[in-house]
Amino acid sequence: IRVQLPTRSARTVDNAPMPDVNVQHLMALLLVDRSLTFHSVHDSARMRDPAVLAVRRLIELVPSEELMAARPARQAIVDLTLRDGRSLTHRTRAVRGTADNPMARAEVEAKALDLMAGVLGPARAARLVEACRTIDSMQDLCELRDCWRLPAPDNANHEARAAR
Repeated sequence: IRVQLPTRSARTVDNAPMPDVNVQHLMALLLVDRSLTFHSVHDSARMRDPAVLAVRRLIELVPSEELMAARPARQAIVDLTLRDGRSLTHRTRAVRGTADNPMARAEVEAKALDLMAGVLGPARAARLVEACRTIDSMQDLCELRDCWRLPAPDNANHEARAAR
């Protein structure tokens, strides 16, 4: 697997020590897990996962001067050589989620849920996404605030913490 990136970008992401910036790790993780989540790309322990490391050894990052001049910016080319000798190539000209390649509402909502569920919990995150979807019909925007506000601690827990 060869990943071509603009030379300037390649310097930053080539075997970077942080999992969420390391392109070889991210590609291997995607191939092993079949998806990426906020949690999986920030999980440093996965950088030592034998299954991920086995795939990671197959990935080569190639800096590209051609892609430095490409417009729109942030393009990438991925070349795969299959076991049977066939080659496949894909060039991403517009990053998903940009104006040139916008995400569908369902994709934006799924991404928002993935990002928020770890902090708010799945139920509150889903309520916040629903509230944003229907914001135009809300009578009081305080309803929106209530979706992300942490619940007030119950008195017993609050008093116990205060006593410490």
